[in-house]
Amino acid sequence: MKVFSLPKRPLNRALVYAGLFGIIFQLTAACYAWWHDIGLQAGWFLTLLAPLLCIASGTVSALQLQKEPD
Repeated sequence: MKVFSLPKRPLNRALVYAGLFGIIFQLTAACYAWWHDIGLQAGWFLTLLAPLLCIASGTVSALQLQKEPD
């Protein structure tokens, strides 16, 4: 059974790293806002769509900008 592995092509790998950084940044910002009692927008979770799309673009073969070798 294949467990998740990072793509081998540099552009796909960069997209995955950018998406992971974006998710970590958004969750850190949400925790900071919660800690300092700052109200968030009602749809703040929608900001996670862009990093998730980056991760999908790097891992899902149909969305990859550089096709991975088999």
